[in-house]
Parts: sequence; C-alpha cells; structure tokens
Amino acid sequence: MSDYTKVKSAYVMDAKSGQTLYQNHADRQLPIASLSKMMTLYLTTQAINHHQLHWNDKVSVDPQLVKMSKSYSLGSFKINHSNQYTVKDLYQAALIASSNSAAIALGRAVAGGNNAKFIAMMNHQAKDWGIDANFVSSSGLDNTDLKHYGYQLHGTSAKAQNMVSAKAISIVAQHLIKAFPQITQWSTKPNAKLNGQTLVNANSMLKPGFYYRASNHLTGLKTGYTETAGLCLTVTYWRHGRELIATILGSKSTFSAMNGLITHLDKTVRSKSITETPQKYRIQGQQVTADPAESHTQVWYRVGQDPKKIKIANRLTATELPVKKGQQVTTTTFNNTGLPAATTQTDTAAQTVRKPVAKQGNTSGTNWFSRLFAGIGKSFSHVF
Repeated sequence: MSDYTKVKSAYVMDAKSGQTLYQNHADRQLPIASLSKMMTLYLTTQAINHHQLHWNDKVSVDPQLVKMSKSYSLGSFKINHSNQYTVKDLYQAALIASSNSAAIALGRAVAGGNNAKFIAMMNHQAKDWGIDANFVSSSGLDNTDLKHYGYQLHGTSAKAQNMVSAKAISIVAQHLIKAFPQITQWSTKPNAKLNGQTLVNANSMLKPGFYYRASNHLTGLKTGYTETAGLCLTVTYWRHGRELIATILGSKSTFSAMNGLITHLDKTVRSKSITETPQKYRIQGQQVTADPAESHTQVWYRVGQDPKKIKIANRLTATELPVKKGQQVTTTTFNNTGLPAATTQTDTAAQTVRKPVAKQGNTSGTNWFSRLFAGIGKSFSHVF
C-alpha cells in the first residue's frame, strides 16, 4: 500500500470546508485526461440549474463526433445518427463511460453549438475560481487525437492538452458535487444501460471491482487515462460524516495507490467538531453580522497535534458597504492542526447593510444668522 507516493501528484480535501488533508506536488500543472470532463459536467449542470438546458432536451451530435464514438481507442459509447440523445443520456455517457463524443456534444449544447466558446467558458470558470488550469478540450483528449475530427482548438499547438493541477481538479469536483449532489446516484454505478448499450465504469474501486473495499464508503467520481497523462483518478468518499475528495495524477497503479492513500490518511489524520457562532464586524462604521458556513464544522488534524489547541480564525474580506445578505464577509483558516491552514470556507452576511443616508440640512434654519443680520440692517435703516 506504499505506492500512493509513487505518483506525479496527489491531493485530498474536505469537500465541505475545502481543508487540505494531504498534498504531494498538488499545485503542479499536469495532463489530467478525462478528469477534464468534470468541468464540462459542472458547466452543463449550471446550464440546467439556470434553465438554459433541460435534462430531456434533445441534443444534435456532430457527424465527426459520431465517427469519434466508433473509434476503438476513443469511443466507449457508440453514437448512432438515427438515434436522438437527451442531455441526460449524454451526461451519463460522459460520466459513467467517459464518452469523449458525449462530453464534446454537451459542451457544444451549453455554448450554442460553439466548441471554442465552451472551452473559453471552461477557462473563464477556472480563472474565476482562481485555480491552476488551462483547457483546450472539453473531453480531455489532446490535439493529437482531436485534429483528426476537426476539434483542435484554433491557435493551440499540435500536441496541446489540458494542463491542470491535482488541487485544481479537486476543486472542480468540489463545485460539481455541490451543484449536483445527486451525481453520486450515477457515479457509483459500475455499469448502466443506455439505448441498448452498456455503459461500463472504469473505476475498479466500485463494487464489485477488484479494488473495491466496503470500508472506503466510495461514491465516485471520475477516471482518466491517456498515454501522456497516465492513469488519473478523482474519488469521493466518506469519513466520520464528512465527504472527502481525493485526486491522483500520473500513476501506474492508480486504484491500489488510491487505496493506499486512503489507508494512510486513516492512520495519520483525525477530526474534531468545533462550534462556530455568528460574529460581528465594523465596516465603514456600520455593524455587520457574519454567519458561519457551518454551526458545527469538522476540523481535521494530524495525529500528534493537540486538538485542544485548534483554533478557527476568520479574516474580514469585505471592506466597503453595501454588504448584501449572503455575501462573503470573511475567509476562514483552521490553525494548529498540523495541516495547511487555508480553507475554502467563508462567513457570509446575515443581512444587507447599506451606507447610512446622509441627513438633509434644514434649509429653513441654515441661514438664520444671515437673516438675523439682515433684519438688524433693516431696523437701523428705519431709524436713520
């Protein structure tokens, strides 16, 4: 089980708080193969949540993608010209069977048929989250394959591929499962039937796979492989009532490495429940109440650390009014854990607080001194 260290990169985080439990070259940008599809699925989910797409919408599949789907090396789900596919069909095919054609078709559907526009959306979303990622493909295929089907992104090199860090793609997974928690109903399936075909999940850590362990409480999430990327894997699993996200990039034995990494963390980290209460801050002279992300948050710490010394610190990030209800007010750190302190957890404003309205002056009384002297002047004029 020691081979979890023999990988190019690895990262483990708490899905709720974003606390880092483990990292090994986690910020190094590397090819991630089909783990890229998690960003495609996230943007598809957002389009559905914002009613721009619907699960039962029919999606037209480009003839070149139909051809790609029938390639032995690139296609795991055969798409037929005569069949109509829904957003739900393609979503399941991309998630469970890692269909490249389905992922690209979904991206085109989100972006109004424009593949380049969708990839720009992927990069924009990564930038908005502040993560290390550079996408040239919605499927994870590199240009050496995409060019044969007319899907090489204009302006990219012949061998360009998605370059993303293990930490970054874990954060994508964090946003994906938050936007669509029900995804685990599909990501836990070792196989599924779709249009008379069987979608086969390559994740051998799922039951009844060879690397399945009931104690892992695994719920997904995505596998990936290309010759240049090697074996890549992001999993979601549960410990002590918390969902964790673990990613390994560039392994020769990803499933055993992931089992080893999970075992390592079971032996070396513990968690503690800490109560958080609303905090009050002054912003431009006005009081703002900040609600914690969780009233009882779970903080992980390394074995050997004194859990009594763990502290939660919040740094005020909002500096100007107005502050809208639900707006981020602070960033949170977990200190004295023996692990990295930073989290993705934030406190948010309990109510909207605006700048006080400036009081209007009393025009009827502002010039009383001047009027007084004017009156005195008139009185003296009558005398003389």
